[in-house]
Amino acid sequence: MTFSFNTPLSGLNSAANAINVVGNNIANANTIGFRSGSITFLDVFSNTGGVRLNGGGNTRQIGSGVQTGAIYTNFSQGNLNESFSPLHAAVQGDGFFAVKETDGTSAFTRAGDFTVNKEGFLVTPNGAQVQGYDAQNGAIPQDGILTSIRIPIGQTTKPQVTTNGTQRMNLDSDALTGATFHSTMQVFDTKGSARSLDMTFVRQANGDYNMTATLDGNAANTVVNGGAASATPVAFSFDSSGGLTSPTTLAIEPDQSQLNGASLPSIDINLRVTNPDGSPGDFNITGFSRPSAIASTAQDGFPAGELKSAALDPTGLVFGVFSNGQSRIVGQYAVAKFNSNEGLQRVGNNLYRETIASGQATIGDPGTGGRGTIAGGFLEQSNVNITNEFVELIEAQRGFQANSRVISGLNQTFQEILQIL
Repeated sequence: MTFSFNTPLSGLNSAANAINVVGNNIANANTIGFRSGSITFLDVFSNTGGVRLNGGGNTRQIGSGVQTGAIYTNFSQGNLNESFSPLHAAVQGDGFFAVKETDGTSAFTRAGDFTVNKEGFLVTPNGAQVQGYDAQNGAIPQDGILTSIRIPIGQTTKPQVTTNGTQRMNLDSDALTGATFHSTMQVFDTKGSARSLDMTFVRQANGDYNMTATLDGNAANTVVNGGAASATPVAFSFDSSGGLTSPTTLAIEPDQSQLNGASLPSIDINLRVTNPDGSPGDFNITGFSRPSAIASTAQDGFPAGELKSAALDPTGLVFGVFSNGQSRIVGQYAVAKFNSNEGLQRVGNNLYRETIASGQATIGDPGTGGRGTIAGGFLEQSNVNITNEFVELIEAQRGFQANSRVISGLNQTFQEILQIL
């Protein structure tokens, strides 16, 4: 008669491991990008060799307990919650953000709670720099080299002079002769200074409107239908349906001597919408029987601007948003993919490292090669299911209690044997 405490002791150890796994999952229920773990067990048989057979041919093996088989990581997608930062990001689908730790070691993470440090680098909470591709002249080169993403703090954009302007407006066909309507548009010179372009329309007895233009109150010339520049008022004529018949093209040339060393050569006024196929579309200026009014204004100039924030798109592009309303690509996130996510090594701080079991990281653009896309301004939550974890905890506790009872039973049996002896 042999008795072994090792068998129930192995059960206690395995149950304790299960409790630890569940406890770690519950502790990280609110950890950004955390992946829950699950434990599996293997039975143990010490007499696998030289198995004896009884008369029925069945094996006669008594198990020696249990051992922990593996602790798997659940890589299912976590819920996405909107974040306060536009630079926070989440991978939707397979893949990891690539980062470089302070010692130069490569690592990978699903947690996208990134911030910008004093040098402009995009970093994780523990200081690892997020890897991606730098933009050149507002675009990501095809042969870009993986590097630390840097937000160009303090970068400015050059101003752009206005060359085209559009105002969708109506000039009242029922207005009295001599009625005046002002159409004002803000435009920008080569130094980025804002200028006020005013087009004054005066109703004529024949139903036309004569237009004269000024820039900051200074008279400007007009170029009609490709002719020579002139200060003569431009006659706007309409057909019986309110459609503009003349002019067909119009440009305004400000007085360059009044621009304090800057220039604003010529502003083309778009009189009609251009269809996608290049054909003329609806009139931007109409002569209907309704009050004169401006519906919308647009022009292609802007002042100089400073970088004030950033934003992301699903392909991982990082856009710098400037104070003048312009945006420019400054970088792109990279996403790493592995042959076996389960083979990755957890190293803490929400980081993983590649191993022989995971295979080498294949790094590329988000949304390509089976990689997930990027959700900018969102964070992926832990995929821990609290309900399941409490069920697992109860099962592990029951297992621990049952194995402790076996040890108590063995101890009592030994006591009885000792009393016999």
